[in-house]
Amino acid sequence: MRLVIFGTVLFAISFLVYVYPVNVIAHLLIGREILAPTSLIPAAIIAAAVSVYFRTHITSPLLSGLIYYGMGIGFIGLWVTITGLLAARALPEFSVHIGQICLFLTVVLSLKAIVNGRQIHITKIDIPSAKIKRRHDLLFISDVHLGSNPTQHLAKVCDKIAGLDFDALLIGGDLFDSSAFTASDLDPLKTIEKPILFVTGNHEYYVKDHQHKVADLAAYNITVLDNQSVQSGELHIVGISDQQSPKHQTEIAKQQVRPDRFNLLMVHQPSIFETAPDDTDLMLSGHTHNGQIFPFGFLVRLQFKTVYGLYKRLNARLYVSSGCGTWGPRMRLGTKNEIVQITISPQKS
Repeated sequence: MRLVIFGTVLFAISFLVYVYPVNVIAHLLIGREILAPTSLIPAAIIAAAVSVYFRTHITSPLLSGLIYYGMGIGFIGLWVTITGLLAARALPEFSVHIGQICLFLTVVLSLKAIVNGRQIHITKIDIPSAKIKRRHDLLFISDVHLGSNPTQHLAKVCDKIAGLDFDALLIGGDLFDSSAFTASDLDPLKTIEKPILFVTGNHEYYVKDHQHKVADLAAYNITVLDNQSVQSGELHIVGISDQQSPKHQTEIAKQQVRPDRFNLLMVHQPSIFETAPDDTDLMLSGHTHNGQIFPFGFLVRLQFKTVYGLYKRLNARLYVSSGCGTWGPRMRLGTKNEIVQITISPQKS
């Protein structure tokens, strides 16, 4: 029964994302039937390809490119064509023109999203604290997604990092997401001569032999914080691994936090901010991608109260990054890849 449900859902998604937008545009332009029986054949083929790709750890770049970029373009086309179809229902005499506009917008927005997916921005945040006596400069990146993104993308990130002053680099999970990932993909990190601290995200656990791949990070001067803490100057940095319940993560945070120190928590998903100890001075998370492709962010908000940016609760702060890479299609629309430059300064009296 579970297999039947999974297959049905996968088929429905494949039809809606990959086939339906094409059918709607054809309907508006030439009057083709939207739910033509023949359109079920490509949907079934695509659903089978998607299932094989995700279930067998196939690393074919051609197959992954077709699936992922089709997903991104199809998602943009879905909301564009649904809007166009509603407009055509209200103004049937302009159906052809609306279809032309839908086709144009889908192409232009998809190209813009592809360009955005390759750009990397610097976001600066300043955190004052009475717990420290000197300034601390950190960099935070999350969701690099090596596998979905090539090692050249990490090289671009490292090139950006090379021009910044910082004491340590923090990586907030989802560094890799595919069985195609190998340790050599991390070679660009060899240019970073500062401490690198890492916590796992959900995608690390989806990858075949993920334990060995995470262990390989040590060869690149990366310290994996698996429910552990380290001292970096006046900062007490706590790393909490993913694939644990929020309740368990909160318990670990309460055990690790020290009231007399500046406590910085790295937790991949921003699920425990409301329950984290009050002495959490700064929590850093990623995972949400800020929705990555508009308007997916509205759906992300159904799961997370904190989706992107800086939040405050009592004396605690949370920054949720949109990530410096993309999952699936290398596309962004209405969001950005970012490196977060964090300055923690003594609070002026």
